[in-house]
Amino acid sequence: MKKSTATLITFLALFPVIIHAVEIKVAAVEFNPAEQNVQANIDGIAAKVTTASQNGAKLIVLPEVAVTGWIIGSKKDSDTIPGKATAAMERITKKYNNYVVIGLYENDPVTGLTHNAAALIGPKGYIGKYRKNQLPPGDFSTATPGNLGFPVFDTDIGRIGMLICFDDSRLQSLLVPSLRGIDILAMPIGSDTTPKFEKVSNGNHSTIANIATLSPWIGINTVATNQAGIVKMPQVKFVDQFTGGSSIWDSSGKQLTSSKAGTWTNPQEPTIIYATIDTNKKSEQKEFWLKHRRPELYGIYNLYKAPVDPVANNAQNQIGALLIQYDPVNGDVDANAKKVESLIRANPNGFNLAVLPFNSFIGKVALNKANISQYAETLDGKSATLASNLAKNYKTYLLFSMPEIRGGKYYETAVLFDFNGKQAGVYRKSHLNDGEQQWATPGNDLPVFSTNDLGRVAVMLNDEVRIPELTEVYALNRADLILIPAMYDGKAYGGEVNIPKGLVPAASNRGMYMWFDIAKYSQAYTLVANYLPKGSSEFAASALYSLVPEEGFYPPNIAPNKETAHQVLFTTHLQNNLWIDQQKLVVGRRYDLAAPLTLDSQGACFKEWQKDSTSKDVCPKTAGGR
Repeated sequence: MKKSTATLITFLALFPVIIHAVEIKVAAVEFNPAEQNVQANIDGIAAKVTTASQNGAKLIVLPEVAVTGWIIGSKKDSDTIPGKATAAMERITKKYNNYVVIGLYENDPVTGLTHNAAALIGPKGYIGKYRKNQLPPGDFSTATPGNLGFPVFDTDIGRIGMLICFDDSRLQSLLVPSLRGIDILAMPIGSDTTPKFEKVSNGNHSTIANIATLSPWIGINTVATNQAGIVKMPQVKFVDQFTGGSSIWDSSGKQLTSSKAGTWTNPQEPTIIYATIDTNKKSEQKEFWLKHRRPELYGIYNLYKAPVDPVANNAQNQIGALLIQYDPVNGDVDANAKKVESLIRANPNGFNLAVLPFNSFIGKVALNKANISQYAETLDGKSATLASNLAKNYKTYLLFSMPEIRGGKYYETAVLFDFNGKQAGVYRKSHLNDGEQQWATPGNDLPVFSTNDLGRVAVMLNDEVRIPELTEVYALNRADLILIPAMYDGKAYGGEVNIPKGLVPAASNRGMYMWFDIAKYSQAYTLVANYLPKGSSEFAASALYSLVPEEGFYPPNIAPNKETAHQVLFTTHLQNNLWIDQQKLVVGRRYDLAAPLTLDSQGACFKEWQKDSTSKDVCPKTAGGR
């Protein structure tokens, strides 16, 4: 044996490493369980998992509660983890050298509690489990919220994390395991009764639709498996319809495959879908997010904001907003201000808010060290004065942005003027991209401006939409509106909403997925003003995004492909009978699990938490931990 080989063997013995596969075949196995017949379900699951294994799948994901069904009359209707179901899966995974994720109601024999859980089984047997943290009302009478945090399991096909269905209703559920470096998200789901114009659908939530826009925003490979078809539950005299639509997404947001979506009138039979994912393929969006996030600004994540939040505004404000979309003359403040004024003047209807694009009067100038002094102004300079006069002359609130010089430093700044042309709020961009970091100073505050006419207003500047935490921070700070001045070309990041057809009304399957998600996960109306998109990129146009677009209530209102002051009309706090609103979002959030989002990513505490990837504790060994 050569010395170098012997040295390598000694090194590997002292420091064992897990060599991850790169391209792996995965399967989403749809399965409808029988109620109160665990053994029959295990036998049915085993048959389907064997088929998927024989077809080469190295990771196989089953739906939510596939082992037990939904009705738990007694402990015999549930299973333990490990238990009968994991033992049955072990016989298959050991034979085929693969991994299986199954969903079930778990009976904890120590505490006597029941959890909606998922188990991971691999070539060497049972690996670990996850317990659903965000419970919907349907789970309240059966299950206890999870107490394991967000574990991530190291395997030879990658780092696998698990979530279950309604976990997706809070964005932090995806962010926390992503910070632990998951390669694959396995997601057992039980989404039913969509589209929203059919029986029993009003007020329902569809995880299988949501994951289509979440996967690319968070930048994770996702295997999401749903039940499918008409399911009868004679024990409770109930019939339900599960939509199917199981889907597999890569980390760039590409939909690799999906099953057909069913409806009450056209139900689909459960099926198995396959795709190959490359766990070595990097997500540019995830890399941007991890590099530019600023956890020191997210402390509100850890605060208890329920059941009564004195900051919350419940006033119903009628909003008539103009989203200014135009083709600028780059660098010409006077020409652009004149164009904006002409578009506002041409609108014949009443309005009380105008939102202008990013760097509103200088257009699409690429700012840098060499030219910033040419374009930056003070907040009492020419551009701000022009914007202030527009607000005053048209008796409207107006949001405008500009490169600012202040105290010898440069900022990207947004100013909200009131109808008297006075400053109602100033926001300095807090999350700078790589280019901006060369010349600009970041703001260190995430303000929400309180107004009598609009409610509470927050701002994201241009590509700050790539930082998901901002959305939840603004929700917790009780923003009613999020205004986004944009300079988005439809190519640099983001992309079109691409939910598998049939899962949501067609009118809601539109727009840019980041803007779409910001509205949903903040429960704040989101207004985007962008420069005129080139070509037919509808998703890059200025638009209003509403709180529950997937329900069919207020789908994205997208501006036509022309220069316009596109008017959108809505009333805040009007809908309170749907599955979610901002109060429900905040009250139901697991604030006790959010601490990792606020840790310094270079600090010892964060690194300890990240390394001990199955522990629910946050750095107990590090000074300052518990």
